Amino acid sequence: MNSRALRWIGPVVALLSWEAYTRLAGVDPIFVPPVSAILKRFGELLLTGEIISHATASLVRLFIGYFLAAFVAITLGALVGSMRVVRDLVDPLVEMVRPISPISLIPLAILWFGIGAESKIFIIFMASFFPIFLNTVAGILNTDRTIVRAAQALGASRTRILWTVSIPGAAPFIFTGLRISMSIAFVVIIAAEMVAAQDGLGWLILDAQRIYATDTVFVGILTISALGFTMDWVMRRVGRVAFPWIQGKSAVA
Repeated sequence: MNSRALRWIGPVVALLSWEAYTRLAGVDPIFVPPVSAILKRFGELLLTGEIISHATASLVRLFIGYFLAAFVAITLGALVGSMRVVRDLVDPLVEMVRPISPISLIPLAILWFGIGAESKIFIIFMASFFPIFLNTVAGILNTDRTIVRAAQALGASRTRILWTVSIPGAAPFIFTGLRISMSIAFVVIIAAEMVAAQDGLGWLILDAQRIYATDTVFVGILTISALGFTMDWVMRRVGRVAFPWIQGKSAVA
């Protein structure tokens, strides 16, 4: 049996065990519905388009905040990693802000931006920024100094060294930061939507809980899981194409 097939054994066994236990043990579906009931409810929400609407709302907010964070974090991280004066200016501020939980910023985000998409985008930005930034800085600082000195000896400018040596060398670090931030972004967007939103998967889960529609709650939870898994799979495939020189390393495994 190949490795791809082996990867599916665990999830399939878990789902079958879930179905069997809830049926045979007579578990109250208000607390834990069987998998078949959840799939049936998912089909209903899919036919009405409700689950697609909520998932789309969550993903749009997530992607806007995530890509904004990635652009700013990689740009600033490259500057901090390559220029000591910028590092001395930025590092204290980063270390002061980094310990603040993005979830704790939700009340401020609502106060500043309201309950619309802007507050969620802000929270996603704050949650996604630091893993990408720190990994970018670490990657730049860990660039092979022998290669950097060789480029300098050949007359390469600091900017050229940054783009042709440091950033390609830091790619495994940067890509790892991007993957970590994507998973964090999924956690945070759901929390933000549960606090203040009118749509999205987080809102769907909380709204279903209020009326004891546990099957819908699980639909939302499993949809989040499936979307997160899919996005990580896509990112790994993109990484193998965009960064062919780091194939086989953990960042794109």
